[in-house]
Amino acid sequence: MKLAFCVLLLAWSVQPVWAEDDLRAVLKELSAQVKELKSQVRASNARVDQLEDELARMRANPQQAAAPAIAATTAAPAATSGGNFAADAAAKADSKPAVTVGDVKGTFKIPGTATSLGVGGFVKVDALLANVSMGRERMGDQQLIYSQIPVGSIHGEHSQTTFHAKESRVWLRSFTPTSWGDVNTYVEVDFFGDAATYTYTPRLRHAYGSIGNLLAGQTWTTFLNTAVLPDHLDPGGSAGSVSVWRQPLLRWTQPFSVAGTPLEIQAAVESPRSRLRGGAVADADAFVAPNADRYPDLVARLNYNPDWGNLSLAALGRQIRNTDPLTDREEGEWGGAVSLAGKISTIGMDNVRFMLNYGNALGRYAAINSFEDAALSSGGDIQLVNTYSGLFSYQHFWSQTWRSTATYGFAQADQPPFVDANLTHQVQSVHANLLWSPVAQATFGMEYVYANRAAVDGRDGDLHRVEFSARYNF
Repeated sequence: MKLAFCVLLLAWSVQPVWAEDDLRAVLKELSAQVKELKSQVRASNARVDQLEDELARMRANPQQAAAPAIAATTAAPAATSGGNFAADAAAKADSKPAVTVGDVKGTFKIPGTATSLGVGGFVKVDALLANVSMGRERMGDQQLIYSQIPVGSIHGEHSQTTFHAKESRVWLRSFTPTSWGDVNTYVEVDFFGDAATYTYTPRLRHAYGSIGNLLAGQTWTTFLNTAVLPDHLDPGGSAGSVSVWRQPLLRWTQPFSVAGTPLEIQAAVESPRSRLRGGAVADADAFVAPNADRYPDLVARLNYNPDWGNLSLAALGRQIRNTDPLTDREEGEWGGAVSLAGKISTIGMDNVRFMLNYGNALGRYAAINSFEDAALSSGGDIQLVNTYSGLFSYQHFWSQTWRSTATYGFAQADQPPFVDANLTHQVQSVHANLLWSPVAQATFGMEYVYANRAAVDGRDGDLHRVEFSARYNF
């Protein structure tokens, strides 16, 4: 009995020792497991962060980031299901790159390329109220064309109204970096392709590309300084402006400096087009284009862009040619022209703009579609026509959103005595407008236009027109 009691007493005294050792072992094992789990969580978090960084790089630059993303995904398996999801997302992003912001403001990257692409344009609606019509289905009812203004006893429909949206435009541009410099392209169309008032035929305005200093394609003639063009609603332009021609050309632009003054010289060869007039004519703007041109028009322009404005001096050299279809007689005369233009800041945002042009080959470069390049005598001889023109314009800002422009323009050709009496001798114009741009994407305005055309025989005609316009940029 005593022996049994002793055994029971010994067992009771040893039991707490065994339980404490077991508890310590369990706690030690649990502690090790917790440390292992923490290590796995840290590894998983690091892997997720790595994949997220790789995805961000791929979105910013798909070409450079695609290869590292694939390598990282295949080299280290994810520790958690979240890691596998991120890896799948990385693989999908590589196969279908996301559209990202382009290198130039307002553009986006074409997926898988280094090309930045931009799309834009505007919608413009015009309502024109005129004292006289230019005639049935004439472009002069939609924009100012001086040679279509009726003179003398020739009268169009009075109190004529025209609505159209033909000046609306769409453009596409691209920028691609290369080892030779950026390759840039630009294409723009409007809907002035047909003279009929309610026919909207797309017309190519600009289509050119450039790399470095070289530009090739169709765009503004180098003879025209577009920075000096007045801010008008009517796209026809002032009578004193160089014609707003866009034509195929090759142009080289070379910046340089003289005594620390930055300058720019532009030299271009441009598409030739001789326009002649001979014999009786019905329409003053129906010129003869013999398609016998041999040499391109040669243009050079010097640009100076100080802080207070813009100045340019341009020179033009061209050959006017004709081939008689009956006798095959070929005739050609070389002529030239010069243009001085400027835009000068005055008070606040106000500015003065001017343009002076003269030459015996100015012809089609003056007062859009008003004068011929040369007149043909009865014997088929070419006689160049001295032409001169000029404009003065002032732009005033009433506030940040309201502005006005007033412009006077004048152009005249010294026509030979043997030309038809219907041809244009002189044109004048006055533009005055009030424009409101409450936001950068919209402009509303009203413009008054007065224009006068005088024919060779002294007959003249006046045009009074009021234009209301709404334009929305995109």
